[in-house]
Amino acid sequence: VQNALVNYSDEQERRDRLDQAVRQSQLAVDLAAEQYQAGLVDFLSVLEAQRALYANEDQLVQSQTSVTTNLVTLYRALGGGWSAGSVVSPNVRSSGFSLH
Repeated sequence: VQNALVNYSDEQERRDRLDQAVRQSQLAVDLAAEQYQAGLVDFLSVLEAQRALYANEDQLVQSQTSVTTNLVTLYRALGGGWSAGSVVSPNVRSSGFSLH
């Protein structure tokens, strides 16, 4: 349980840092685009800023996935769980479709 809690907490902190990095990267892209429009930098600067933004966004999505996975792991470590019937949509159950 302790490992699951630590993993969940650590990943939340990482996700928050990555969220801030994405916001800062977006500002860098905006600034580079403005500088390009003013003729102060070449378009490569805009592309490099965009590449950094996309890399940070990718890491953020991966971290968000890890937070969710770690939350499920923590929930299960605390004794939580679910049966197959509780996960199935009520529409599927009423349709007569069987998971077995």
